[in-house]
Amino acid sequence: MSAESTRVLVVEDDRDFAESLVIALGTRNCQVKVAYTGEDAIRMFHEHSFDIAFMDIKLPGKNGVQSLAEILEFVPQARIVMMTGFSEPSLLEQARRTGAVDVLRKPFRMRELLGFIDRLHSESRPVSPTVPVIH
Repeated sequence: MSAESTRVLVVEDDRDFAESLVIALGTRNCQVKVAYTGEDAIRMFHEHSFDIAFMDIKLPGKNGVQSLAEILEFVPQARIVMMTGFSEPSLLEQARRTGAVDVLRKPFRMRELLGFIDRLHSESRPVSPTVPVIH
């Protein structure tokens, strides 16, 4: 997967913070869509394919964990990283058990977010075949 083709969904109800994530992801040439509610995220996963999503746990309507569970029902391979500024151990554990790739605790450094994109790229690099050495 090339950086140009990385499709990212940001699910964040704080519009200013969502915009800062879009700007940061733009440094990796990601194609970014934004949803502001869990319901919008679910709809967008029905309509589009994403390589990774960054989803806030606290959202209006369906929270991030509920939305994560619903998305994984119809896109079981979805890679979703949860984000939270709250320290609710039971909700964080529920997110991990439900299938979240990881949890980013706010405030986080943008390089932590971009690290997920970099790892996604390194995982998908083709492995060069080994050429047998003939003596």
